[in-house]
Amino acid sequence: MNQATNPFQTRRKSLFLFLAVSLMAIFILTGVKWQSPETAADATLVESPAANVNFFPSTAYEVPYDLASDSSNQVELAQFAWQEFIALNWPSSYTTANPTRGMPDKSKTVADFLNGNNNYPLVWQTYKHRVEIYPKDTTNYNNSFDTPPQYFYKIDGQSSIQKLNDTSAPPLKNITTIFNNLDETSEIDLCTVFVDGDPDSPGASNYPNPHTASGLPGAPRRMIYEAKGNREMFDYVVSNRLYDTIVRGRRISITQNSVVNKGGGAVYPCPDPQQICFPFGQTGANGREGSIEVKATWRQLTATEYSSGRYLTAPVLYYRKAAVPGGAAGDSAIYYDTIPATPTAESLPYGLVGLHIIHKTKNYPSYVFATFEQVDNLDTTQPYNNLFYYNRNSNPSVNPGKQYAYRYAKILAGTEQVNQSVHSQIKALNSSSVWQYYKLIGVQGHPENSDLGNDYFLANIVTETNEVLRDFSGTLDNDNGTFDPTATNLYQGKVPYVQGGCKGCHANAQQSDFSFITQNAPFDGTPDVINQPLLKKSLQ
Repeated sequence: MNQATNPFQTRRKSLFLFLAVSLMAIFILTGVKWQSPETAADATLVESPAANVNFFPSTAYEVPYDLASDSSNQVELAQFAWQEFIALNWPSSYTTANPTRGMPDKSKTVADFLNGNNNYPLVWQTYKHRVEIYPKDTTNYNNSFDTPPQYFYKIDGQSSIQKLNDTSAPPLKNITTIFNNLDETSEIDLCTVFVDGDPDSPGASNYPNPHTASGLPGAPRRMIYEAKGNREMFDYVVSNRLYDTIVRGRRISITQNSVVNKGGGAVYPCPDPQQICFPFGQTGANGREGSIEVKATWRQLTATEYSSGRYLTAPVLYYRKAAVPGGAAGDSAIYYDTIPATPTAESLPYGLVGLHIIHKTKNYPSYVFATFEQVDNLDTTQPYNNLFYYNRNSNPSVNPGKQYAYRYAKILAGTEQVNQSVHSQIKALNSSSVWQYYKLIGVQGHPENSDLGNDYFLANIVTETNEVLRDFSGTLDNDNGTFDPTATNLYQGKVPYVQGGCKGCHANAQQSDFSFITQNAPFDGTPDVINQPLLKKSLQ
């Protein structure tokens, strides 16, 4: 939809104009000095210079539990986000002999972190996948966080997926070391995102129709996703039996009532012990990490990208639909592929291009939302790029028209300052480190009602791409992709907010404590397949 003719956008601009004028009047009447977004951003830089922070102490593997103050400015939030990113991307202590998940290997040094190789899974990668936290079949629910990963899906009555024509491949439930299970291929079923293919990739000329969204070299390469939760989140699910559908449904109803009618939303501590209230991160004698969820975006790399050293790569699982040998016309089945770190003629590795981190803390009970991207993602407002998307029911095979992605909200000056500080420290320690090619796009702290030079419309260009998500506010309809940008979507105590961006989107799941993993559970059936250009809904 063209932005200039979007009626929702017109309404949204009117709303924010009204709010901005009202706030200015209040400031004048009360004697508070009004600051434009640009002035406010500049003032933030003076208050908290990012250059004073050492991001690579010997204990950089420690996840920060909380910010020191509940009134932290944008630079301090960005510093916190980078400290999270470094700790979560630290080499994990996981081994097949000692399958402890979600913990850093403290014997590794900053130099090991900066190498960023594929010899070990990273801390966030060993978190529990959504299908491990909330499987459909809970008869033998695995209530231990520290077990090898097992991914159960039911397809055609089978409890695991077997790769076709390969009797040597292990059942999916026996995968023990591949932590990146990429089972989502759309942005919450609203759009699918692609990057143009590389006609010079190995094997590209072997395919008769390289312009379909097959994920093969030479074809448009699809963004694919995974969602995970940390130990604190998982243990809370186990101790409260949220994996049970009946229990979870009852607790969601209680939470909704507490949030809307009792002032129980996004406050510390939660007033109703029966509502869903994931652990708060907090510092001090009783310090704890708090609940963390991550969502990662990956895509297949070209040969040039792979050899550039600019992308983190890792073994992944992804899914294809293929004809059943000897089956009737139209028969198909799902199978999985494992992609190693070393490329072959037919399959190049996948690179990390986006990472969301949402972290619940005592000082920020509606979570700190931070999002990172690989630096070669689109960073322009002009539609002249190779990143494009198709909305629901679009078919790239028959509809060659592309809707080009663009960044709606610019990266704030304070965030860029922190990025520059971190990148300078990385380059001084290891000039070839892959981590210099990742940057913080933005971070949201407390809820807000308007865009006044902050990260109100925070979005990741490869994870929230189309016109519904890249400048989101208000309420979301997952079935139809429609929304009301002026509707209340978040409560902090008894204060209602029309929140935008990542926090505003997740506020539509506040009845499950901002967790779509919890709201949309359980996960079963067919994982999304990469070689299908249509959205999953349109396949039904």
